[in-house]
Amino acid sequence: MNFDLFIYLASIALIYVYGRFVIHMATPIFHYFLVEPFDWQKQVEKPRIFLHLTGLGFMHLMVYSNSSLETKGILIQVIIWLTFILGFLFCQFTWTEKFKNTFVPKVTRSTAESSQNFNISISDLQLIQLYNELVRFDLLNQDLTALEDFRNVLLKDWKEHNSKLHLKMDGPSCREFFEQLAQTFPNNSLSLIDFFDRSKLIVRPDGKRYKYNTIKNAPTRSSQSKKHFELKQIFSKIN
Repeated sequence: MNFDLFIYLASIALIYVYGRFVIHMATPIFHYFLVEPFDWQKQVEKPRIFLHLTGLGFMHLMVYSNSSLETKGILIQVIIWLTFILGFLFCQFTWTEKFKNTFVPKVTRSTAESSQNFNISISDLQLIQLYNELVRFDLLNQDLTALEDFRNVLLKDWKEHNSKLHLKMDGPSCREFFEQLAQTFPNNSLSLIDFFDRSKLIVRPDGKRYKYNTIKNAPTRSSQSKKHFELKQIFSKIN
């Protein structure tokens, strides 16, 4: 039996493409069956599915052509290889930052930005990821803070809505959450006093406001918060 290098490499490439796509789609399916909030991003997923179908179509067609053609000259083999690689690159492109930046809608701000908001430059997909992760680790009260509330607090002027962020964290954890948020999304006008005091939007599960001085002095009392590993894991997943 003759060893066909093209079939061998094509099989690996197809397993990789299908495997990565199936793993990616497992997340929304998992959330669907658990009846958890998950905003399926049509701006991203529809182009991703289209490019995958296009790329996989080219790849499968070239595998079929390679197997069915009895005689293949050098030119035909080059065409088969190049077309297969093109199909693979179509699929691979959907996982790049350039693809995300092209299709993920960015939050737009007016030229005269208000000082009464946090001005966080974050995509809607990233915001949803952050919300879902906070809920998953039980650091946010989902019953009192819906996804829309989360979006309002982080993106809108403070007086434009009645939403609140009901965090389930102690002082040091809140301080670490703020620092991780500011570091992950550096284009912002966040300040500790605005976030926990002046805005009046960040509250405890019982609806009472956090004491600003407690959060301000939190790092002097402990090097790591109780939720350090959860917060580290949450923000490491945001892309």
